[in-house]
Amino acid sequence: MKNNKVDGITRFKSEEIIGPLIIVSILAISVGLISASLQLAVQFALCNLVMVLALQVFVGNSGVLSFGHGAFAMIGAWVSGMSTASERVKGNALALENLWEPLIGWNLNLYLSILFAAVAGGIVAAISGAFLMRLNGLAAGIATFAVLGLFYNFFFNNTKLGPGSQALPAVPKFSGVYEPLLLAAVAIILVYGLNVSSIGRKLRATREDLMSAPALGISIQKVRWVAFTLSGALAGLSGGMYVHVAGTWQVQDYYLVFTFLTLAMLVIGGSASMWGAIAGTLVVTAVGQILLLWEQGKSIVGLKIDLPNGARSLIIAATLVGMLLWRSSGITKGQEFKFIRRRGK
Repeated sequence: MKNNKVDGITRFKSEEIIGPLIIVSILAISVGLISASLQLAVQFALCNLVMVLALQVFVGNSGVLSFGHGAFAMIGAWVSGMSTASERVKGNALALENLWEPLIGWNLNLYLSILFAAVAGGIVAAISGAFLMRLNGLAAGIATFAVLGLFYNFFFNNTKLGPGSQALPAVPKFSGVYEPLLLAAVAIILVYGLNVSSIGRKLRATREDLMSAPALGISIQKVRWVAFTLSGALAGLSGGMYVHVAGTWQVQDYYLVFTFLTLAMLVIGGSASMWGAIAGTLVVTAVGQILLLWEQGKSIVGLKIDLPNGARSLIIAATLVGMLLWRSSGITKGQEFKFIRRRGK
C-alpha cells in the first residue's frame, strides 16, 4: 500500500503531534485564565488526559480492555502524595495515627515525587502484566478489574501505609495550569512516539489479526507486556498529577468513577488514535462542565436547563453506549489530527 495508513498504523507526521499540542495548550491556558474554578477544572482535565492517553497506548492499540489502570494511578498518587505531604501532618493527623514510622519522614521534591509516581505505576504494571498479558477478551477485562479491586481494598483497609478510608491532607498543590500542562505535553509526545514506533505497529498488528501476528514474528505476550508497562507508567504519572491538583490523597478518587470516566473519554473520542484520546477528553470535559452548571441551576450564555443531580453521569453513560452501538470508532473515527486544507492544495 502506498498510503501512510495501514490498518490503523501511522508513520510520523509532524502535524499529528504539533496540532494536538497547540490545541491543548491554547485551550488550557485561555480557559484557565477565566476564573479560579475553571483553572481547577483545567488542571483535573489535564490529569484525566494523561490517564486517557495511558489507556490509548494499551487498550486502543491492542484492543484488549483494561479496568486495572486506575490501580496504577492510585499507586502513583499514593507515592507522590505520601512523599510530599507535610511531615507534621503525617505525624499528628488522627487518620494517620497508625502510619508506619519511616513514611512520616519520607520527603521528596514535588517534581521528583511525580517521577517516582510514574516509575511505581510502571513497576506494578510490569509485575501484574507478566501474568495478565497471557489473557484475552473477557478474561483479560475481568482480571484487570480484579487488580483494581485488589489495590483499592488494600489501601482502603490499610492504616499502616496511609489513611485507609480517610483522606491524606496537606499535599502540596500545583501553582497553576502550566505545570500539569507541561506534564501532559510530555505525555502526548511520548505516546505519539510509541504509537509510530515498531512496538506500536506490532501491537496494532495483534489487534487487527491475532492469529496471523505470530506468523509475522510478533510475540503477542511480549509486545503487550511492554505496552502495558509503559501505559502503567503513564497512569502512575496521571495519579501523581491528580494528587497535586486535589491537594489530598483519597483512595476513592481512583476507583470506579475515575475508571468509568476515563474509559468513556477514550471510547467517545476514538480509541484507535492518540487524537481520539485527546478529543474525547476535551469533549467529555467540556460537556461535563456544562451539565454540572445546569445541575447547579446556573445559566450558560442565557440558556438555563434545570437538571437533577446525577444527570451528568447518566448522559455521559448514554453517550458511551450510543457510541459503542452506532459509532464504535468514536468522533475522530480513529484518525490522527490533520490540519484543514483547501481542496486542490
